[in-house]
Amino acid sequence: MNFFSKKHKKNKKLNKVFSRKNFSKQRFKNSLLKPFRSSITWGLIFLLILSLCFIALNRPIEIINVMGELRRAPIKSIELVANSYKTKGFLSFNASAAKQQIESFDWVLSAEIIRKWPNRVDILIEEENLLAIWNNNLILNDSAELYEVAKTVIPSNIPRLTGPEGSEKRVLDLFLIINKELVGRGLYLETLILDRRGSWVFTIKPKIEIRLGKEAIDQRLERLYLMLDQDLLAKMNQISYIDLRYSEGLAISWKK
Repeated sequence: MNFFSKKHKKNKKLNKVFSRKNFSKQRFKNSLLKPFRSSITWGLIFLLILSLCFIALNRPIEIINVMGELRRAPIKSIELVANSYKTKGFLSFNASAAKQQIESFDWVLSAEIIRKWPNRVDILIEEENLLAIWNNNLILNDSAELYEVAKTVIPSNIPRLTGPEGSEKRVLDLFLIINKELVGRGLYLETLILDRRGSWVFTIKPKIEIRLGKEAIDQRLERLYLMLDQDLLAKMNQISYIDLRYSEGLAISWKK
């Protein structure tokens, strides 16, 4: 009996020790978890506040303005796409999708979507700066970039440039140089052609052909400008073509 009694007392002491250890471990765990529980609670409260703010600010779009100096872009089609975003949420509507849709239209260079709280969206459109028609089927802008558009919307009164593939920048650069000089003299450049042999020809309205050739292009142009300033400008309507492919001087063919 004494042996069992001693063993029982010993077990009770051991149980007390283990209970204290378990209690201490639990307290230690709770002390570690308390900051995390607190963080989660505050995180949930913060998310709730954000959600409420989003709902309050995400009012339906009521006003959409299409802005920009549009001369060739299809304004009615653009407005139709823009108005399809009415009643969408001010914050939740897909601005990048709207931008992509509008920039897919002919003559549209870029579209900027500007939100104006509480219910307005402005769409600022920049139109392509069309300089010329390239090889009769593409438009050429002032960055020498080519765009394909429907032939029915290509204006008939703009210059037409022609050249081998890959020569767009070269042809455009010479076009800009010549056109600047001609406009200053009241003349209009209709076409500029670079053929496969590297020879240049351009026409001035009304259908006056200027033959430049392959070499000394700058000098030959200066010769032309000089003759125009002297007395040739007043006689342009009588001229059929001007040939500058000479080391000195030029040849003029007069209309009969």
